[in-house]
Amino acid sequence: MKPIRLTTENRNALFKNFFEKFKKELDDFSFNLNDTSITVSTKIGEPAKEKITVLYSQQAYIRMMALVDHYNTEVGWYGLVNKVDDKTYFVYDVKVCKQYVTGGKVDTEDADMVEFFDSLTDEEANAMHFQAHSHVKMDTTASGTDLQNQADIVKSMGNSGFYIFQIWNKSNDINTYIYDIDNNVFYDRKDVILDIVDEAGTVSDFIASTKTLVTEKKYYPYYTKSDVKVFGTGKKKDYEPFYLPGYYNNYGGDW
Repeated sequence: MKPIRLTTENRNALFKNFFEKFKKELDDFSFNLNDTSITVSTKIGEPAKEKITVLYSQQAYIRMMALVDHYNTEVGWYGLVNKVDDKTYFVYDVKVCKQYVTGGKVDTEDADMVEFFDSLTDEEANAMHFQAHSHVKMDTTASGTDLQNQADIVKSMGNSGFYIFQIWNKSNDINTYIYDIDNNVFYDRKDVILDIVDEAGTVSDFIASTKTLVTEKKYYPYYTKSDVKVFGTGKKKDYEPFYLPGYYNNYGGDW
């Protein structure tokens, strides 16, 4: 997470952090006589202490998955979102506009977009805080065009509201960007949890409820004196038959 816009408080904190680091570098400089320059960097933002949750309704999730699965080109869509609180967003439906697509791009015409937005009800228009597209089989890193699109939309919103951007692919990798303009905070994928919800709860809750019911059965290979080798030598050793959990552990098991 990091600030969307740098406030006076943000700037003062950055200046303080920068000059503390600069002072330390100056203090160390005299002990490194071969140095001819000092480089100081200040990190803006840090991982969110409390994760942000984006919930999907079954309908929304299935429709988005269907779009990504069906088209072998990029495809884009919008989502209708309820903000539950500052840490939780609920995507409950999906809308698709007229678009022209290739393997690496989604284009729209201004006239088609006007017609699309005119077709929405007031409730739908007020809930449209979500935009996503597929990268097909490529990774979900935002391109320069994607980032510029995000910046343009957020800038047009002024000083209030929120917007969620996502990039999907056919491997079911989902990259999420959340702009909480009301609280001046930007979240990226490392700050976000994605989940699906139905009448009975979330998918994560369901999986958690099965933990005491599903037990992984451990398998430990059985070796005889004819096929046991001393690790690191490749030489057979005359052992009696036994289980070798250490070998199993070396290849991903537990003991």
